[in-house]
Amino acid sequence: MKKIDARGLECPRPVILIKKAMEEAEEASILVDNEVARDNVQRFGHNAGCKVTIVENDDVTELFLKKESEKILGDVDEEVVVLIKTSLFGEGDPKLGNILMKSFLVSLLESDKKVKALIFMNSGVELTTKNLEIVEVLKAFEEKGTVIYSCGTCLDFYGLKEDLKIGLITNMYSSVELLVGEGNKVITI
Repeated sequence: MKKIDARGLECPRPVILIKKAMEEAEEASILVDNEVARDNVQRFGHNAGCKVTIVENDDVTELFLKKESEKILGDVDEEVVVLIKTSLFGEGDPKLGNILMKSFLVSLLESDKKVKALIFMNSGVELTTKNLEIVEVLKAFEEKGTVIYSCGTCLDFYGLKEDLKIGLITNMYSSVELLVGEGNKVITI
């Protein structure tokens, strides 16, 4: 049985670690030290067709996952196009929005979905120019074959064209072609 120590790790790392372990083994256990991680790992286990046993010990929880059935979580051949319209995920505190955007992109990167393209529009172009943490995540997408596009009009408007750190400059027509392309699933952030 594979054993993972995910104490002190931020979401979504514990789920990513247990997912990878369950791809390689029939059983795995993971140590977590917070309720959110416990609930997320438990939910992942149930969604993946695993029996989940939870043992609480003081401030640490150990979850045991055992495969019971092979569940396919979505069609892995479907290509995803992601339209990112803002530099922050959701509304509210900008610091939280930045944390959530990075978490979303890392989770998407680690998912089984084939991401065909990431299209950055409006203030979303700040993620391909100014946000170096996100640029590092985007490099990993490129290594997996994802094409990164930033809106040229948006880069010009924000004065960021010279600061582009990753990907290609695109236009609205090409972006629309990708978004409405046959067989593409579109996610908008």
